[in-house]
This record gives sequence, C-alpha cells and structure tokens, in this order.
Amino acid sequence: MADLCFAIQANDKQLIKKLLPSYAPFYLPQGPDGKVVLVATIREGAVNAEAEGEEIGQFDCGGTNHAIYQLQDGYKVVISTVEGRLACAMKTNADFSHCDIALLGEECDHSFGLGNAMMIAFAFSASYYDTILMHASVTMNKGYGYLFLGKSGTGKSTHSTLWRKFIPGSDLLNDDNPAVRIPADGQALVYGTPWSGKTPCYRNLKMPVGAFLRLEQSPNNEISREAPLRAFASILSSCSTMIWDKPSYNHITHTVEMVVQRVPAFYLKCRPDEEAAQLSYRTISHK
Repeated sequence: MADLCFAIQANDKQLIKKLLPSYAPFYLPQGPDGKVVLVATIREGAVNAEAEGEEIGQFDCGGTNHAIYQLQDGYKVVISTVEGRLACAMKTNADFSHCDIALLGEECDHSFGLGNAMMIAFAFSASYYDTILMHASVTMNKGYGYLFLGKSGTGKSTHSTLWRKFIPGSDLLNDDNPAVRIPADGQALVYGTPWSGKTPCYRNLKMPVGAFLRLEQSPNNEISREAPLRAFASILSSCSTMIWDKPSYNHITHTVEMVVQRVPAFYLKCRPDEEAAQLSYRTISHK
C-alpha cells in the first residue's frame, strides 16, 4: 500500500483474512516487493488494557477516541468501539515499525479493533517514508485524484457523490483515509487504502494528485486558490498526526511542505448541488 509493505503475523492466518476483509486487494501472496515499514504480531495476552506509562492523549479515529500511553521506548494504544467496549490493545516501538497486538473483548469487535490498530500503526510508520494518511474523500477523474478536505459533516462525501453524478468519468478512490506519498521521482501520488470510513471502497490504485479542495458549507458557491501557508494548514489539519510524537510529526510536516510545493490547493464555500460540483471541476481539474 502506497508502494510500501507491512506484515501481519498470527498463528492463524485465516483469522487475519476473516477479520480484515478490506485488506484483500492489498495482499502480496509472494511476499513483500517493497520496503517493509511495519511488522505487527497478534498474540493472545501480548498486551492488556491497563493504563501504563504516561497517558498523553486521545487518537481520533472517525469520532472514536483511543487512549495513547507513552512508554519508555514506544507507545501503548488501547482501542475501544464507538459504544465504549474494549476491542484491542497494542504496544509499539518508538517509530511504529514493530508492534504487538492483543484482541480484547467480544469477537464481534475484533475486526474493528485490529483494523484501527493497523491504521494507526501504518500512519506513523509510513510517515518516515514521505507518506501521510489523510482524512479526505478522493474522486478520480481523467487519471488524477482530487482530495476533498474538511471537518466531519462539511460534505466531503457529498461532493464526491456530486462529481460522480454530474462530472463524466468520475469515480471514487477512497472516501475517508487515502494515503499521499512523495516517491523518489518527486511527484505527489494518492493511493487507495483498506480504510474508507463508512463507505466500502478499498481500491489498490494510485495516481497523481490533481488538487486539494477544502470545503465549507455556505448558501453561495465560491471558490478561490489558497496561498501556500493556508494550503499547508489545510492539508496538515487533515493528516493523521500525534503532535506529541515529535519524530513522526516532523516527518509529516516535511511531507506536507513538499506536497504544497507540488500541488495546488483550493477553498470552496458551497451548497450541496450540481453548480458546486461544476464550479470545482472547472477550476481545479486537469482537463
């Protein structure tokens, strides 16, 4: 994923496939063909849910907050469902390249727990390789991916739907957690991932980033290009970050700086209608 590899180890490999069906398009049956940035091991009893070390914050996974504890040489993450049931606990090393995971609570919650653990671990292990995991809806059109940004409820998914309805050739790449990476050739690319919020869309595809579009609900449709500093703030605020983890945060901010230098960003005040979709398409697309 994102031209990076991660491995999940468990005594029962079929259990992994059962718990993580959205990962199927990303499996490598012949083993890794790229850099392995993360190795996760699932073991019963490997981690408990008790407080440990210093509790330093909560990690927001789509409205569900998970407790983060800083240890001497890494982190502990305790993952709970939206209803507050324990689902998983994970310990990582300092750069998230290795982690131990224990599934907790009811079997019906294990898929949620493991999926969230892997998303968190990948977000920060991949940050060391010019990769950012973002909260965005991505629409594909004519070989480019357009990332719609904004707080929950601002209409990211709705704007993607409007493009698919009114802009010929549009399709959805990911509706919640795409990855953006700057590979060696310097071109900003957007990738599908196994995580897509409430919309099942798990595509193992990549393409150049066409533009970023920050959305805000408004009675009028107006669009403008963002200055570099505003673009930096818009993109960074949409990234998965832990500001207290300085190494990963520094890598993420550096990647965002590179992205801003390569890709335009726009601000759309809009209604959820065809006119807004046509306006954004005319302004930001690579026709």
